[in-house]
Amino acid sequence: MSDPTNNDAAAERALREGFKAKGLSPEALQRIRQATEKEWRSVPRAPARRGWRSLAAAASIAVLAVGLGGAWFTLNGDSADGEILGELASFDAPGIVETRTLRRDVAVGAGAKLRAMQRLDVRGDSLVSLAEGGNLRLARATIIHVEAGNTISLERGELYVDIPPGSHGSGAFRVVTEAGEFRHEGTQFAVAIFEGQTRLRVREGRVRWLAAAGESTVPAGTEVIIDRSGKTTQRPIATAGRDWAWTESMTPEIAIDERPLMEFLEWFARETGRKLVIDDAARRQAASIRMHGNVNGLTVTEALSAVMATTTLRYELREGILRVSSTSEPKTPA
Repeated sequence: MSDPTNNDAAAERALREGFKAKGLSPEALQRIRQATEKEWRSVPRAPARRGWRSLAAAASIAVLAVGLGGAWFTLNGDSADGEILGELASFDAPGIVETRTLRRDVAVGAGAKLRAMQRLDVRGDSLVSLAEGGNLRLARATIIHVEAGNTISLERGELYVDIPPGSHGSGAFRVVTEAGEFRHEGTQFAVAIFEGQTRLRVREGRVRWLAAAGESTVPAGTEVIIDRSGKTTQRPIATAGRDWAWTESMTPEIAIDERPLMEFLEWFARETGRKLVIDDAARRQAASIRMHGNVNGLTVTEALSAVMATTTLRYELREGILRVSSTSEPKTPA
């Protein structure tokens, strides 16, 4: 005799297998879609169906948005966690705008961190305090890409890098252009792109220039112009005067209260590309004088005039020279 329990289990399995639906092939699914669409088109559509079509269109737009979102991420990345280049210290209106593909451009406010993966359109002269020391000055109509915490690429316009010797921590600051890469070596230098040419001007220290044709070092007081073909023109330039005037309009403010006058004189000389010439008696006096107040909001030359007016020292501004003496003659106005 057969076991009733086994018979019941076999019957249950048979029923279960009988009701199990087999998956449809892609061809079968396509035939069903075509038949359904044909039937749907043959039925008169009432106005109320427009809501369904709107919903379908909205769904399509949502799918498109998801696709574009992927493209946005690929094109833009996420700068929120990028390496910090520095902080926007000050700017002339209308300031700096971060331009972003497939997203609205965003104005960059004072104090904002500038990070890797940002493309910045400079619409007003701007000063950036670099995270690792020194500062970056950007002329209006300049566009830069922040590549890393110590690297930017210049698309157009002009910039000025001011990094005193020993003030930049983790390596050379780099400016990348089509003409090559420029690295600071205790330097003040300017890089500009105009009419398809790249121009390097070195004010202090020296700059290493890495190009396809090789590597070279450009000393202070030198201008190099590279055209589209790679042809290079080099000439000596003054480190003070008209060529550098735009950089002095963005000089970082200096705190003078309770600081020695000598420190201010050295700052002024460096900011204007001049050599400080001072006699021994004046040097001793400048070292002992402590300044008070502030020179915020003044140009560098106005600041010099205001500070020196409080002393008995005499100063003269000549071509590339700041001369300070202890004579009792009237002080030369700026």
